[in-house]
Amino acid sequence: MKIRTLFISLLLFSLFPRVANACEKGNPWSVAYLLRDNNRCEGIVERNVSASARPDLISFATSNLTEYPDNLKIQVPGDSNQEPRISIQSFLKRYRLDELKTEYLQPNYTFDLNTKKVLQHRRVQVPFSSLRSLAFIIEDSEPIYFPVILEESSDKYEFVIQSLNSTAFPVLEIRYQGEPVFSDPRNNPQQGHIRLIWNHQNQPAGRYELYVENSEGVSRAFPFEHDPSWF
Repeated sequence: MKIRTLFISLLLFSLFPRVANACEKGNPWSVAYLLRDNNRCEGIVERNVSASARPDLISFATSNLTEYPDNLKIQVPGDSNQEPRISIQSFLKRYRLDELKTEYLQPNYTFDLNTKKVLQHRRVQVPFSSLRSLAFIIEDSEPIYFPVILEESSDKYEFVIQSLNSTAFPVLEIRYQGEPVFSDPRNNPQQGHIRLIWNHQNQPAGRYELYVENSEGVSRAFPFEHDPSWF
């Protein structure tokens, strides 16, 4: 049991490593990463979180927005048994939002974010397109991902994989019950943030998997949930 607990703790740390600044109370007019309104940690960190050397999922989201409303509704579907861990960040601006105290309004965990305080602050101006949103729960020592809905969903999911090294991705696909239902390989070497857009319309509810394999033979699988009744 102790080994299992340690494994889960290490897994959580690898998915949500601690940022350079501790989330503490501070000057609410500052744009630094701090505890705000006793319901979230938000702001600009000193440096971005160290990334894994392996291809890593850094965003799984859906939205029809191209710019910020003054209050951004963040929603993550799920059930009341386990609240998901939610993180939104911009590597471009070193922005981070996490430790949200959400409200469960079936079927979504919901949080309303005032975007004027940091995201649209004149000294920050985080581009909406640079946001990377991720939510997951732990099930049998494994992260299971859920889409982050920013304001309103679209008929597409956007996945973003981060690769520190320049490499091709001959296998980049969505699988359902072990079979690929969508494939978008990248045969030319890429580095940084690799986006995959998948139209989820007419897809049945269930457990899916984002499967990636690079030209060096390194593969990773990221299980995620999809249900058309969420939208």
